[in-house]
Amino acid sequence: MIIRKPYAFLIKHFKLIHLIITILLGIVLYSSSNIYNFINDCIDNTDNRFSALNYINNNLFIYIIIAIIFMFIIRWLLKYKEKPRSIYLFSILYYLVIMVVLYIVFGYLKRLPDIYIDAKDIRMYRDIMFMIISLQYVITIIMLIRGLGFDIKKFNFSKDFEEMNIDQSDNEEVEVDLFANKDNVLMGIRKQRREFGYYLKEYKIIFSIIIVVILSISSYFVFKNISLKNKLYFQGDFVGSNYSFMVNESYYKVINERNYIIIKFNISTMLSNKKFNYGNLKLVVNKKSYYPVKNVCYNFNYLGTCYNQQILSSESNSYILTYLVDEYDNDNSYIIYNENVSNDYKIKLNLVEEN
Repeated sequence: MIIRKPYAFLIKHFKLIHLIITILLGIVLYSSSNIYNFINDCIDNTDNRFSALNYINNNLFIYIIIAIIFMFIIRWLLKYKEKPRSIYLFSILYYLVIMVVLYIVFGYLKRLPDIYIDAKDIRMYRDIMFMIISLQYVITIIMLIRGLGFDIKKFNFSKDFEEMNIDQSDNEEVEVDLFANKDNVLMGIRKQRREFGYYLKEYKIIFSIIIVVILSISSYFVFKNISLKNKLYFQGDFVGSNYSFMVNESYYKVINERNYIIIKFNISTMLSNKKFNYGNLKLVVNKKSYYPVKNVCYNFNYLGTCYNQQILSSESNSYILTYLVDEYDNDNSYIIYNENVSNDYKIKLNLVEEN
């Protein structure tokens, strides 16, 4: 197979490629800034969260991937011409991190209209967006300067460009037989592996910073999920994000040798026309699970209003639910509120005998 070396083409279009990279990175920077400003607005006014979906743009991942491909090509050209190229390696790795961050932030934005805003969480997302935006400005400006061919003291980009003279070898045709010599292919793979090892040593500070950022973000979410699952709440504590839920009081009563536990709870939601799935309120007594029994709740309506699929509002209302259990044990009775797949709230009951 006969192919032509691409170096001459890349040198001729060196500035144009950088301008394309600048446009792509500029779009990502503009969108990232809008997300940062939106999150900031939500901190000041939680009603703004209902427009969160307008800030999710999955096309950003495509723009970043295309920009990374162009930066990789330019880096490959500069390596061939033995020119400084570390900024491209850093940019490629940094924008891979940005893709991970945007994926996490978009997941949060998708949930934002349907949850109560946790002050710590939203400030954490705002700070993360601020951190990734800061370096985006630097990288985008550097790519723009190279695209315009400006001379600056430190980088002297136009001189670099002029010195990348096109000679005959940059445009000559070469014959490539991909399967002629397996040994050469394996030798090339081993060479690339060695060079990658050299890159790791040469740019270990850059790699360390990127790894620390990724590990910090990942550790936060892992810690948050673990601590949330293991945290113990008590009567009087508000829990939940889609619904604000609190167990006010809990009782036990024996009727005709049957053991009943009744919980009195307050609940509200910012969601419109929503009913509460009380099947998500599991009672655990001595590691055995029980669910509300609807047809006996009316026996205890003197304690409060039985919840029976009433429409909820932002105003907190009080209801009761009843459980039929095998035994009573005040020390080992808990309500497990399962709001979604990842959020379980364990609430310790303080049972009082109802006379």
